[in-house]
Amino acid sequence: MKLIQYSEPYAQQIANYVLKNDYYSRHPQTAIKLAKKSKDSFPVLSFSNDTLVSFFTLDTGTEKANYTKQENTILLKSFSTDSRYTGKGFASKTLNALPDFMKKTFPKIKSVILGVNQNNLPAINLYKKCGFQDTGRKYLGEKGYQLIFVLPLR
Repeated sequence: MKLIQYSEPYAQQIANYVLKNDYYSRHPQTAIKLAKKSKDSFPVLSFSNDTLVSFFTLDTGTEKANYTKQENTILLKSFSTDSRYTGKGFASKTLNALPDFMKKTFPKIKSVILGVNQNNLPAINLYKKCGFQDTGRKYLGEKGYQLIFVLPLR
């Protein structure tokens, strides 16, 4: 998997991204529009060969305070896999590529934190499988309680 920070040359691939169910995650186009309004938000694209398969945003802004007060932590949000490529292991491969991407792109960051809806069992299982740890804390988000998970980076 190749993780790349979003830039305008990838706009067409984002426009073609299919997300059939956006209840738990924003469509990448929406997430990118929001990110452009913030100097603290970094959209990331995940490619298998030359195919965009997954997307997420990393954020160091004020929203992170809902999840942690720790310095050197970054918030992962809006994680999704293009609906045409779900069930093929791309989400796991993307999350497993995250530590190396973080070392290169955000070397001062010591952990990645995220909130996952307590009812989104497939996502909870995915994050656990990829090394994220349940902190035992919750945050009441727009669509219910978010379990707070952390991925320590080495």
